[in-house]
Amino acid sequence: MKTAVMDLSGDWTGVFDYGLEAQDAVTFTATLIDVGGVVWGKTQEPNSFAPGAGPELIAELSGTRSGMEVHFRKAYLGSPRGGEYPIHYTGHVSAGGKRIEGQWRINNPGVPFSGPFVMTRITGLEVRREIAIEAEAEVS
Repeated sequence: MKTAVMDLSGDWTGVFDYGLEAQDAVTFTATLIDVGGVVWGKTQEPNSFAPGAGPELIAELSGTRSGMEVHFRKAYLGSPRGGEYPIHYTGHVSAGGKRIEGQWRINNPGVPFSGPFVMTRITGLEVRREIAIEAEAEVS
């Protein structure tokens, strides 16, 4: 029986937690591209820590996937105050490839932070994109 090749490419929604009672968990969306275990993409989340940086924060992701383990680095665009240091994520991909759970950490000198995160694949978007591409090709 042939084993399916894992691919994390697609749209995801998730939440990360600071692990502090005074700080609410933060939701986010992510778009990932996975080519042979090299993973990159972008995230978008409500601004929960950087006054003056606007209502939402965008970050770039880069990392690797090896089997069911994923490691990536998140860096906020524009390095907003409080977001100057990259965040390192380590997670485990579920057997079906629809969920990633793990821990994030910031190696901020003197004030290291860490906490849990979880991401869930948004399904159905690839099918809608394929239908839209086919429809556009028929019209052209």
